[in-house]
Amino acid sequence: MKERIEAIIFDWVETLSDGSRSLYPYSTIVLGELRNRGYKLGLISLAGHGNSKREEDIETTGIKPYLDSIMIDNVKTPEMYLRCIKELNANPKTTAIVDDRMLRGIKIGNHLGCQTFWVMGKKYIHETPNEETGEPTYRINSIKDLLEILK
Repeated sequence: MKERIEAIIFDWVETLSDGSRSLYPYSTIVLGELRNRGYKLGLISLAGHGNSKREEDIETTGIKPYLDSIMIDNVKTPEMYLRCIKELNANPKTTAIVDDRMLRGIKIGNHLGCQTFWVMGKKYIHETPNEETGEPTYRINSIKDLLEILK
């Protein structure tokens, strides 16, 4: 039996945005609705061009007020996710990881015991589940699908 989700950690590019400073048109609507439903929301992002640049990107989009925890680094690690989960005052079993990369966020989430939502976008659709990554809990087309699944 799956635990009730209390916290949701999102990836940035290809999950909430289609590039550095360009959110998908539905991202703020979905984040706002999830926040209104009482979910604690986090963001974990890679910063290939530096942490301060990514912080600027996030600031520019206006989504910071929706997020309870933001973590940016040049590599995603299980420790980073555990720190974010702790900041969200949750535990792995009650946390969902939403990511477009099987080889990063979904793999880490599965290994930590989180529920995972694989956003099956265009860019990394070739990264399919395998023995190393495990199966995602859910396969979704966009974060809009969360509103229906998490009713």
